[in-house]
Amino acid sequence: MWMASFARAGIPLLGAAVLASGSVQEQQKPVLRSGVELLIVDAQVIDRDGQPIATLRPEDFEVELGGKKRRVVSAEVVRYGAAAAASAATLAPAANVAPAAPEPKAPVGRRFILAVDEHSFRMASARAAMHAAARFVNRLEKTDLVGLYTYPTGTAHTDLTNDHAAVLKAIERVTGLLDPPISQYKLSRSDITDISSGDTEVLNRIAIRECGPPGIQCRKPILMEATALAGYLEMQIAQSLNGLSNLIKGLEQVEGRKTLVLISGGLFASDRASGRVNTGSDIRAVGREAARANTTLYALHMDTNFIDSFTERGGPPSTLFRDTAALAAGLEQVAGAAGGAVIRVQGGTGDYAFDRVLRENSAYYLLGVELEPADRTGESQVIRVRVRQKGATIRSRSIVIVPRAAS
Repeated sequence: MWMASFARAGIPLLGAAVLASGSVQEQQKPVLRSGVELLIVDAQVIDRDGQPIATLRPEDFEVELGGKKRRVVSAEVVRYGAAAAASAATLAPAANVAPAAPEPKAPVGRRFILAVDEHSFRMASARAAMHAAARFVNRLEKTDLVGLYTYPTGTAHTDLTNDHAAVLKAIERVTGLLDPPISQYKLSRSDITDISSGDTEVLNRIAIRECGPPGIQCRKPILMEATALAGYLEMQIAQSLNGLSNLIKGLEQVEGRKTLVLISGGLFASDRASGRVNTGSDIRAVGREAARANTTLYALHMDTNFIDSFTERGGPPSTLFRDTAALAAGLEQVAGAAGGAVIRVQGGTGDYAFDRVLRENSAYYLLGVELEPADRTGESQVIRVRVRQKGATIRSRSIVIVPRAAS
């Protein structure tokens, strides 16, 4: 019910807010420039410190569309904040191509969507993360649009807006909902995954630990508890993925470039090749949805698992580091499939993670990629953008749809 309500009330208004702000043309829509039909693709190029590299020319980029190389005709740098004030955007034409006069653009702010996974945070941890998020919003430019989306409840949200004060008020309502189930046998997440997947060695070891050797009398109740808790974990992960997927599908209707900042305490992904709580394929599918929606995804992993473990009954589990890695793995998988990045925060305020997001998004390129008639399939195609720059990282969408030619 809450998902449908947000879809009706939120996503259409997200689109309306963007269009009203004078958004740039939809990125995969072909345009004509100097008689050449181009596909406009945005790309971030950053150095090791997250600083944008804004001195590249078209010949420094390589683009493949549907597995075939395509020529980069132009590379336009779009700057924000202090970088924009210091230097106007430049258009670098490729060799032997007559440059077209760039069309004047109205000032358009960046679009940031803060998505908070409530199920991944305890109440205290959520408040610390939200304080950092509020400081991030306070640092945005007046023209920047920002929205807030919490899932799975959706109780605190705002549509994309430059009314930053309204977003700050909504952030104050965000709360953490993580309430780990009590395990009679002190089963960790990794224990639950192993036992419910049929690992008898782990089952026997825990039975002996809990009931003493030979532990036979404990095996059945431990297996029953592990099976029930595996179902609980799977349900919780599914709710988080459904909430995130609904948001991304809505963003697909919003034209232009979007930056999704996923704020999470972790997304569990089993390290086993098969068995229970094996949600890797579902997690990666959500990441591919973000790629199709022309959305750059940053997963901010506010990792408090080590500290939280000391509040558990019996203290930290023997699988603590494995559990922590599994909580990071889900975020790494969704960001990897989306062509995004994971920034891990272990202690501190988390400000440096948000600072990195702002720094990386202070400039990006609009690449003009020359199209061939065969590219007009009207279907999803894989696009790969590379850069000839040592030490550079490039972030760009991995899926585009080039409309069929008008008949």
